[in-house]
Amino acid sequence: MNLFIVDSLYILITLLPKILFVSGVYVSFDISCFFIRPVAMAEVPGRKSPTAVYAGPADISKSLECHICDNVTATAYCTVCKIHLCTRCVHNHNKVPVTKSHKLLTGSAMPLFTDSSVLVTAFDQPEHCPDHQKEEIKFFCTKHTNLCCVACTVVKHQSCNIEYIPDVSKEFASSEEYKKLVERIQDIERLVAQCQADIHRCKDTLDTISKDEIEIFLSFKAEIIAFLNKREAQILTEIQRTRDEDDSILQNLITQSESIKITTEEIKRKLHALESNPERLFIWTKRFQDQVARLQTDVEEIQKKTGYRKYEVQKDVTVEAVLNSATGVATVEDIPGIEL
Repeated sequence: MNLFIVDSLYILITLLPKILFVSGVYVSFDISCFFIRPVAMAEVPGRKSPTAVYAGPADISKSLECHICDNVTATAYCTVCKIHLCTRCVHNHNKVPVTKSHKLLTGSAMPLFTDSSVLVTAFDQPEHCPDHQKEEIKFFCTKHTNLCCVACTVVKHQSCNIEYIPDVSKEFASSEEYKKLVERIQDIERLVAQCQADIHRCKDTLDTISKDEIEIFLSFKAEIIAFLNKREAQILTEIQRTRDEDDSILQNLITQSESIKITTEEIKRKLHALESNPERLFIWTKRFQDQVARLQTDVEEIQKKTGYRKYEVQKDVTVEAVLNSATGVATVEDIPGIEL
């Protein structure tokens, strides 16, 4: 039984593929909602031929589920892909250049059925040259490290050393270049995991610091209650502000690291899926080199920024002499140490 892979890098790094049974049809499906060729259940041992599924009024909510996500209510229907989509999938659908122009139906306009005749692009579509879109990529220029079609070799690379991809990619899955890229991806995954662990530890420490320092301040308040009634709100606000600022920075680092993690997993999944297709594996390995380098740089930046500011409420030992001062009692001061 043949599965198919969408031949667009943009789709690969944006959307997570799934394999689903849709209305009695076994298909390889991805969130981009591109057309796939369904394999009739007659081809699958023990399965019946596909039939359209109709949802009557009694089970509308059950039938109108997203065809991509599990147990998520659909909010729209794509008239081109002929599938129901949830809010998140609609967002992705509208971001992808190939599908953003598709007409979507919402509310009562959505059909109450699943169309089992959905078609999507095939796995092994040829890789086309971006400069000569009718030509397939079949060559690699070692001088300029460019993927080329036959037109490129004539127009731009006549004097270059040109390799024929079908020949040089036969054993590419076992090449050092491919292995090193996979190793770099694995290194990034380990760095992301380490960064996330450090970030969570910092977040826990922030909570502890803010709690402890507030308690110190409130204990001090008992000694000079009259003056603390005036300054209490200001001090607590300043502590909370400092904590919120640090927490916001760490939360942003978590978001960035999650994005890198997802992108890395998608690149790895793409490469693994192409190991049986050496020509495309060669092409995509070349394409991923710069992206992986940027991901590695991004992870290193996250590592540098991960940390927290240590702060505490400093008691004023001369508070009795400054009870009438505008800034007496205490201040919130940074302590030299780990910076965000």
